[in-house]
Amino acid sequence: MGAPARPPEQVLSYARLLAGRVSGSLGGRLRAAYLHGSAVLGGWVPDRSDVDMLFLTEDGIPGQEVTAAAAVLAARQPACPGRGLECSVVTAGQAARPQAPWPFLLHVAHDPGADRARIVHGDERPGDPDLLMHYAVCRAAGWPVRGPAPGELIGSVPRPAILGYLAGELRWGLEHATEAYAVLNACRARVFLADGRIVSKVAGGTIVLSQGLGPAAVIGRALDQQQGHAPSARPGRDAADFVTAVAGALRSAAGQAPDRRP
Repeated sequence: MGAPARPPEQVLSYARLLAGRVSGSLGGRLRAAYLHGSAVLGGWVPDRSDVDMLFLTEDGIPGQEVTAAAAVLAARQPACPGRGLECSVVTAGQAARPQAPWPFLLHVAHDPGADRARIVHGDERPGDPDLLMHYAVCRAAGWPVRGPAPGELIGSVPRPAILGYLAGELRWGLEHATEAYAVLNACRARVFLADGRIVSKVAGGTIVLSQGLGPAAVIGRALDQQQGHAPSARPGRDAADFVTAVAGALRSAAGQAPDRRP
């Protein structure tokens, strides 16, 4: 997997300031803070990208400090340089031994257009499957805003679990997201399937296009949409065929049964 790209300076400055405030809310019990997602994978687009962060605390953190951290993360200050903040807070023990159901302390998201941040406490649900991929991306390319290199604190996620997750994400994308999201996620999944690299959506599309691993017209269209050169659209039939084929290859490699849904 590739080395992390230095995040855009405005993202890094925001992340540092936010990490400092979270550390204060936790009484100094913050072990590490990592930037991940497009800001470190090289696909950052200010009006289209979230700032993705993962915070690791000491084990046994008091509930009132988790609540205080939620208030800090939900605040709109400092101003986020992207579409919004998307972050999770986990304990060091949870991160060191990542496994289903992927428990967490806190998840906070600044959804575009929403007046208030979305806050989910870990005791409200068994876990968050998305953490599986957050851990994998952090290990591959996370930028340590605070703390040591991610691989020192975050355990590895089994490859079959990642493949199964990616396949499910592709199905979700076809049903709920834009063509660019579905197709370019299929491209980045195709790259991971081939050589284990975790790349941005744009990089995935570029790699698959250059290596002839997918339909050029579909991928070119998705890249234009992602980069703002064409309007967003729902996945076309040709796009759906490509995404479905990649999802099938992922499930096969993960040892899962084929998806029989229409």
